[in-house]
Amino acid sequence: MQELAERMGVAVQAEILTLTSGVPTIEHLERPAYLDRLQTLHEESRELYFAVWALALVAEHAVQIGLGVALMAAVHPLLPLVLGGAVVPSLLVRGRAARRLDAAAERTAETTRLERELSETATGAEPSKEVRLSGAAAALDELAVRHWEEVSAVQARAGVRAGLLTFAGSATFLAGYVLALAGTAWLARQGTATAGDLVLVATVGVQFVTQASRLAFHAGSVAAGLRATGRLTWLRGYARRAARPARNADHRSPALGPPERLSSGITLRQVSFTYPGTGRQVLHDLDLHLPAGATIALVGAHGSGKTTLAKLLCGLYHPDRGEIRADDVPLHALAPGEWRQRISAVFQDLARFELTAAETVGVGDLPRLGDRRAVEEALARAGAAGLVAALPGGLSTELGDTFERGHRLSGGQWQQLALARASMRSSPLLLVLDEPTASLDAPAESAVFARYAEAARRHPGAVTLLITHRFPTVRTADLIVVLDAGRIVQQGTHDDLVTRPGPYADLYAIQRDAFTT
Repeated sequence: MQELAERMGVAVQAEILTLTSGVPTIEHLERPAYLDRLQTLHEESRELYFAVWALALVAEHAVQIGLGVALMAAVHPLLPLVLGGAVVPSLLVRGRAARRLDAAAERTAETTRLERELSETATGAEPSKEVRLSGAAAALDELAVRHWEEVSAVQARAGVRAGLLTFAGSATFLAGYVLALAGTAWLARQGTATAGDLVLVATVGVQFVTQASRLAFHAGSVAAGLRATGRLTWLRGYARRAARPARNADHRSPALGPPERLSSGITLRQVSFTYPGTGRQVLHDLDLHLPAGATIALVGAHGSGKTTLAKLLCGLYHPDRGEIRADDVPLHALAPGEWRQRISAVFQDLARFELTAAETVGVGDLPRLGDRRAVEEALARAGAAGLVAALPGGLSTELGDTFERGHRLSGGQWQQLALARASMRSSPLLLVLDEPTASLDAPAESAVFARYAEAARRHPGAVTLLITHRFPTVRTADLIVVLDAGRIVQQGTHDDLVTRPGPYADLYAIQRDAFTT
């Protein structure tokens, strides 16, 4: 039974991971309320398979209680009513106690996540240098302890209330048991019951108490399993709705596939967006055309909406209002998976796959994961061939410092491999480079952007989007779009914008002077 329970647990966890990672959009990974639900589901997932056994035990205890009721009814028809009248309130009270504990767990889910994040920051390898130099470890630990105590206090109060409710339920049943004994004793004195009947009621009553207690306990496990099932059902429904085939404008035709190549480009019409669960609009009525075969540089201050726009173009979120079209087809009418297969991207919070160097690059195009030649060509396009050549095992070198045989890389080297990973797909319709060279110096970044701009001109059926804060490095872009507070304030070529009064010319001059002094 234990092995079967473990297998069921693995199956449940596997389904949760599959559903969580398979949703085309990423709202559930960034919205706190959904993260709270997911964490609670992970923690309660074991209740799902325990509930199966608990349900069988509930049936067993119910049968045993039924037999006890039949025996008591043979003594007097009212005795089962007395004990039953005590059992039902007891079970109801225990159910209320379980709901209190569940509500406390849900209320403290966000604080629990914060405590865990603080603990991982204080002990993790990546932030360890800054934590030690700043001496922040003690402060982080103190904050983590404070949040842990807050969670413990809430759950302890809920536990006390649940314990009092459970005690009240037990006391109710005990009172019913005592009343049944007293009633049987009175019947014996009246001559309508025998001493054997009194012994029978006492014996069956004790078993009744035991079975009812077990029934209540296992019923609580079933209830916990049902609550976890409810959360899993929510996740299944959310994943199903998010992955539902898109419909084009008439809402009847099936989802479309993306074109083989873009002839016109990607167009945004009155696009606005607010992150779900927040009240701040990030993008405001954007009208923008990204021509096919062009390299577009998206520039602006932090928080201007550049990365959010990239997420919308990649289909990771959908606009609140307006429409994005690839040629003449709205993105919402394209099958998400097929559109995603025609996109290559490197984001500023890039993934560090601690695999072999070949696999770290190859996952950029899964059908060619084991194609060494394709990996080498991608490395060459990203200018990272020298990096791999310097590794002790070449493409077979295990990367990262989590495992004993892993080779440590610098931040810039991880970015080079991420650029190579984005170069694996030979004919993407959209290439997004979102601050992919933040760990490189300005000349190296300029060389990377120039290389991708030249590649875009050789493949006129695609759009290349470069996002950066470094204005001097985007001079080779065919179109420069300046965002400010979620609005397009300027667009044009470098030569046009640098001579026109406005934020681009001002920021370009500031950065140019900073690099030349």
